[in-house]
Amino acid sequence: MAGLRTALRDGPPLVGAWLQLESPMAAEIAGRLGFDWVGIDTQHGLIGYDGMLRMLQALSIGGTPALVRVPSAEPAAIGRALDSGAAGVIVPLVETAEQAVTAVAACRYPPAGRRSWGPIRLALAGGYTPQEADRDVACIVMVETRRGAEAAAQIAAVEGVDGVLIGPSDLALSLGGAPTAALTDAVNAPFVRPIFDACAVAGVAVGAIAPSPAHVAAYLDAGCQLVSAYRDVQGMTAAAAEALAAARAASGGRAPGAG
Repeated sequence: MAGLRTALRDGPPLVGAWLQLESPMAAEIAGRLGFDWVGIDTQHGLIGYDGMLRMLQALSIGGTPALVRVPSAEPAAIGRALDSGAAGVIVPLVETAEQAVTAVAACRYPPAGRRSWGPIRLALAGGYTPQEADRDVACIVMVETRRGAEAAAQIAAVEGVDGVLIGPSDLALSLGGAPTAALTDAVNAPFVRPIFDACAVAGVAVGAIAPSPAHVAAYLDAGCQLVSAYRDVQGMTAAAAEALAAARAASGGRAPGAG
């Protein structure tokens, strides 16, 4: 876990996979392919606590660090994800420095924060300490509204914030645009650049979940240090559509049961 947090600050861009379907097997496959990190989405994904736990266990087989996007900044949700083995959390809809302070506090044990002691799974390996956890756990906050973008400098400057993940869909919605807008689209661009600048000043990593592999290069060129190259729902949909189209072409376009 220390490696991920350090890499966010000092390393090259980290390329990940984003999982929204509750599947330990899919998590294990992604974890064995060589991604720098795997995201488990419990905010918008179809993943409950039991599924998240099994996916974290599957990822530990390959040693790939997992970032869990929690449903909210509620401390119990953050603590449960970390206790279950996440290397860090992604906290959505952060709009003020005060909210960022709350998120960081939920990731750190007293006296640095307010995380409750209960590392059920983490303690299995032995030697787990509050100091180790405070050193290793990554706290990434999402800036994804006009209000959050306007407060980006204050949010990024909060001690203990390790990264800012931009949410282009919600940002575009808050600006009167469509949720299909990408990070680099015109509706978002005037608000996105100041976020990058604020993170650079604060020495904080910045990233985004790319809507497709075709967007990854543009996101990296924009300065993302944390980006997804694969999303399970979109990847499965595209692969299935391609396979079906190939099969239809091979069959001459015949419908099922046609002679």
